[in-house]
Amino acid sequence: MGWLGSLVVIILICIVGIVWYFVHLIAQGFTVQYKDEQDFVSDQLRGLLGVDDIQPSSYRPTVEPQYLSGIVDLIETSISGLWLAQFLYMVLLLFLFFLVVDIWFIDYPFSFMFNAIIGAITVMLFAYYVTSTNSKSLTRALIQSQFSKEESFGYMYQSGFAIVSLLFSLLFGMYVLMYYFNVAVWGGDMKKEEYEKVSILMIGFLMGMILGGFIYREGISMMCRSLKTASFGLIRADLNLSVGNNNISQLTRLAYMVSQQAGNAIVNYLDTGFVLVFLCCAISQIVINSSEILDSKNKSAFIMGPIYLICIGYLGSIICYFLKTMCADQETGSFAALNVRWQVIIAALISFIIHVSFPFSFLIDKFTLKGENTKDIDFAGKSSMHACWCYLLGLIFNILHISLFEWYTSHGCPNVRNMGLATSDRILPMNLIYSNYLGDLFSAIPAILMFLLISIVYSIEGFAGLLFAASGYISLFIIYGVIFFIGCNSSDSYKLTCFAHFISDVQGKIFQIYWEAKNYMVFLKATNAGTAFLVSIGIIGAQLYQYPTALNSLFIHNEGFLGLFIGFSLMFVCRGINIWGIINVAKSYFIFQPSDEAQGKLNYLKDIRIIEFTKFKFTHSMLYVAYNVLFVTIIILMFGSILGHAGSVAIMIGACIATFLIQYNGLIKGTTLENSRVYNEIQDNRKDHHYLMYVSGDTYACATEESNACPLIPYLIYSFCLLISCQKHFAKAEK
Repeated sequence: MGWLGSLVVIILICIVGIVWYFVHLIAQGFTVQYKDEQDFVSDQLRGLLGVDDIQPSSYRPTVEPQYLSGIVDLIETSISGLWLAQFLYMVLLLFLFFLVVDIWFIDYPFSFMFNAIIGAITVMLFAYYVTSTNSKSLTRALIQSQFSKEESFGYMYQSGFAIVSLLFSLLFGMYVLMYYFNVAVWGGDMKKEEYEKVSILMIGFLMGMILGGFIYREGISMMCRSLKTASFGLIRADLNLSVGNNNISQLTRLAYMVSQQAGNAIVNYLDTGFVLVFLCCAISQIVINSSEILDSKNKSAFIMGPIYLICIGYLGSIICYFLKTMCADQETGSFAALNVRWQVIIAALISFIIHVSFPFSFLIDKFTLKGENTKDIDFAGKSSMHACWCYLLGLIFNILHISLFEWYTSHGCPNVRNMGLATSDRILPMNLIYSNYLGDLFSAIPAILMFLLISIVYSIEGFAGLLFAASGYISLFIIYGVIFFIGCNSSDSYKLTCFAHFISDVQGKIFQIYWEAKNYMVFLKATNAGTAFLVSIGIIGAQLYQYPTALNSLFIHNEGFLGLFIGFSLMFVCRGINIWGIINVAKSYFIFQPSDEAQGKLNYLKDIRIIEFTKFKFTHSMLYVAYNVLFVTIIILMFGSILGHAGSVAIMIGACIATFLIQYNGLIKGTTLENSRVYNEIQDNRKDHHYLMYVSGDTYACATEESNACPLIPYLIYSFCLLISCQKHFAKAEK
């Protein structure tokens, strides 16, 4: 298939994905503007709330549909109310980037900035639609659960599939549009110099996405993690939020629900989008070093290869969509687990069939990767068959990785259960010590497998093989994204059923899905972390092609050692600033309000108060995000100018290694803490005394930071984009 055929396939699939999302919205009534949304939700939920199962001590308003619908509407309104602040912050960040970095350090400041603005707008659009969809789907899943857990599971699957369809269609569609726009305007004859400019401009598109992500991802992420930490940490030891104890103030409940609703989905979906576009930009960077590719008429198809494969994979995932409840059995307790596992198996088989049926026909038959000023540090004459093997190996190792992560962190794992039982008995130091032990121990095997994969694919296809392996490694992200949404939505819905005292039948169905799907949310997180590492090494290889010595001689000089140290330390300092911000923002919450015994110990809040409260906390969180962005930018520009090209490549290597170590250890440790808390919650609900909240300030605060939203993927990609786009300036400074 020539470049035109590949382009037609990509465009058609992107259109299908966007149409699929909006058809889902229309079918679910999301686009209808009801005169009173609270009345609409109230009518829908009226049959799901019972009186017989309510605790005698519960205050009456917590069981009224109108009261519950007001809470749900307030959650959505408080998050949606941030849009103006987010937009203004994004405009300010882009303007400052243009003044401080773009004009002084990048050769094509205005065209680069134009691409960055388009990237930021793309992230803004995606964040808006995900937030609105996720908010409304909270109650829709509960409404479906009154029929059967298959209906509720199927609805969550539909919503997740629609969001992931929008994710890849919007991001890839805009990437392809901007690529051909840049080629038409600035590409010229598409010789090496012109194509190098186009590749830098596409880095600008990714840079804009990351800058927008600092607002729409990191701002929300820090706000929600601090809300979670404060909500749990400030609840007294004898109170248990999960059973609806009314001694907890209304503001605490609202803050808890807002943090649950807004945090997870947008953070991890945007990470997936960043990694996908990062992969596309890496392909553009590495083909600069191949004269065969640049001289070929098929070069555009080669560059669009990862997008083409993912678009073909999307067609295969539609088969999974129609098999979403293939293991339907009302009597089976592991209903959700069986369906999730079969989804992964079927998706992997479909990906393999696609990989065999469409054998990388978009590739150049044989190509050599070699820069003008370098020795032969890579392999010559590699064919498309070698790329196929790299893709397949990436797929296989991804399945191995997610299986290990799921086993190490699930509440079915004996180690996780033991930690849950230990915290249940109030052995407070045990959870942190045990989680550190598990994080260090269990992250070793996935790390060894990752380095084994790198060694194999490098021997097959050199640094280019790493990018083909990354394409295979992330090829199942559509299914993982759907599974992640099921876990996130069922978790939020279950907490709402406990909060508002739903009838036991509805609560039980939601709980079964939540209890099982919680274990599989790690699939998407682990895949994002592993793919970012593979793509990072591929980009480092592309930079080494332009450096006059090979990798083994990079650290002979002081610049290499100092750059390695700077890059390694950079990511740890970023993480430290993030933790510092969460602690300070969480400590500043005044969540407990004076209670009034005559009013059932509940504190009523007007809409304006919680909305203004959320806006203030978002602004407070953005302050610490600004500290992090400012620190990374100054360090990279300063040391890049001092150390030159060699030092900047060493900074990339150090940052890549540090992020890999932190991500894998954090995923194991944090997810283990979370799932042990879930196990602990269930065990404590079977006892006379509830110990859950006693350990939550210790356990869950750490779990939230370590696992839910590890902040390093956007900072890693931002560092790479900054180093690559300023590389010519660094080289001039070195001379």
